[in-house]
Amino acid sequence: MTYALQSDLALAIPPETLLRLSADDPMATVPDATVIGEMLAAASAEIDAALADGGLVLPVPAPAIIKHLCVSLARCRLYARRPEGMDFPEAVRRECDAARKTLAAIAAGDLRLGTTAPAGSPKAATPGRVFVGGEF
Repeated sequence: MTYALQSDLALAIPPETLLRLSADDPMATVPDATVIGEMLAAASAEIDAALADGGLVLPVPAPAIIKHLCVSLARCRLYARRPEGMDFPEAVRRECDAARKTLAAIAAGDLRLGTTAPAGSPKAATPGRVFVGGEF
C-alpha cells in the first residue's frame, strides 16, 4: 500500500522537474507514472519498515503526516535517480533527513500520531511508547 499518489507528489515538485526526474525518454512530455509509482512504493516500504522496527502498525487510513513523509522520501528517491544530470538540492536533502528523523521518532514513541495504546496493553505501560494502530 502506498501512502501517497502521483498527484500528491506533483504538488511538491514543479511539473517540468517531475518530468525530468521521472522520464528516462528525453522526448517524453509527461512524467513517467511507472517510475513515480515505484518511488512512492519504495518510500511507503521504508515507512513500513521504520515503523515495524518500533513495533508499530499504522491505522487505516494513515495519519496525514505519513502521506507527507511518503512524498518527501519519494522526492528524495527521484532526485537520487539523476545524480549525473541534476544537482541534488540541499533543501531536498534536508527534507529527506528530516523525514527519516521523524520516522525514527515515531518508531521510538517520541512523536504521537494522535492515538494511544488501549488501557491494559503491554505498550500502554511502557513510558514513551505510543500506539498508532493495529493489534497488540
